Amino acid sequence: MPFKKVGERIAISAGSVYSELILDGSKYFSTLEKAEKQAENFQKKLEKTGKKMEKVGKNLSKYVTAPVVAMGTLSTKAAIDFESAFAGVRKTVDASEKEFAALEKGIRDMSKEIPASATAIAGVAEAAGQLGIETENILKFTRVMIDLGEATNLSAEEAATTLARFANITQMSQKDFDRLGSTIVELGNNLATTEAEIAAMALRLAGAGSQVGLTEAQIMSFAAALSSVGIEAEAGGSAFSRVMVDMQLAVETNSERLKEFANVAGMSADEFRRAFQEDAAGAIIAFIRGLATAEDRGISAIKVLDDMGISEIRLRDALLRAAGASDVFTDALKMGTKAWDENTALTKEAEQRYQTTASQLQIAKNHLQDAAIVVGEIVVPYLVTLSEKIKDVATWFKNLNPETQETIVKMAALAAAAGPLLVIGGKMTQGLSSMIG
Repeated sequence: MPFKKVGERIAISAGSVYSELILDGSKYFSTLEKAEKQAENFQKKLEKTGKKMEKVGKNLSKYVTAPVVAMGTLSTKAAIDFESAFAGVRKTVDASEKEFAALEKGIRDMSKEIPASATAIAGVAEAAGQLGIETENILKFTRVMIDLGEATNLSAEEAATTLARFANITQMSQKDFDRLGSTIVELGNNLATTEAEIAAMALRLAGAGSQVGLTEAQIMSFAAALSSVGIEAEAGGSAFSRVMVDMQLAVETNSERLKEFANVAGMSADEFRRAFQEDAAGAIIAFIRGLATAEDRGISAIKVLDDMGISEIRLRDALLRAAGASDVFTDALKMGTKAWDENTALTKEAEQRYQTTASQLQIAKNHLQDAAIVVGEIVVPYLVTLSEKIKDVATWFKNLNPETQETIVKMAALAAAAGPLLVIGGKMTQGLSSMIG
């Protein structure tokens, strides 16, 4: 065959092969292009799905898991705290279940009116029971002590202890604690002393004062006057008590001592005896005024006391200070008696404190706390039931083989981390989409 024809055939065959290669390559690249577009679509969908998973996980954790856990925790804690506090009331108060229910309601209602939590109020009520306050008077007593704690420099617990003991010594009616509180506040507001100092001094004077016939208001007034001239309760209170006891004995025995007290007061022995029997406070004031005016009669108060055999330093100092401020004693007696009768000073003082922003915010918080207690009371019984089963569950879990224990722990952890896992899964999905891209 001629070489020319052979060359033509080879050229024709090569062209045919080339055409087939071009056609097959075109088909290949077309398929590859479609695959690329599908991969790109899959990437976008995967990225979109990942973002949705992340969003769902965050929302689940933020709006469902966290609030439910927080609400359950806070409500349960509020209910348990109040239950523990009220257990103290049950421990010190002898009452029926009906009375306990009334006390519990009264304490929680009180927390909605004043800036003290139900738990704190229950603590004061517990102290009231321990101090011998009768069940029917516990709520009123507690309110007065809380008011004193908010309106004065006395803490509620300190006020409860001091005034309950004062009432026991003087045999004061337990229905008069509000009057006693008003007297203390009025004297504290108008004399150079504090409510805490008045209460401490009054407790020192209570025994002798009640024996000589002083009223609770008069004892408080003397306490305020003595503390306002710088006399300390521990020393001065006991010293002044001895003076009152000495006067009482002199009047009862009609001794020479009676004449000495009467001479200082500017009275005859009979006049002083009658004055002391009818108004012991007035007779004591008369004696103090006599010391104050001793120099007008040409003799010093120190000499008068020395002639009476009153040389003990604390006692003499108390009487000399009292003599130098006799008008304070007179004013204090009038003020204290009026405050007892009006019985408004403590209420007014407390109301002013309760109108402050801080107090109003605390009262609002107490409302929320009470709502939490209501919710918690529903949850707590289930927790109690669960706690009764814990021992059996613990024993059961302990007896499982290690593989089963590990599986249970992992499943529990997975359930607890459902929200976070969705977030992580979402981010991983988005990462995968980036890798595909």
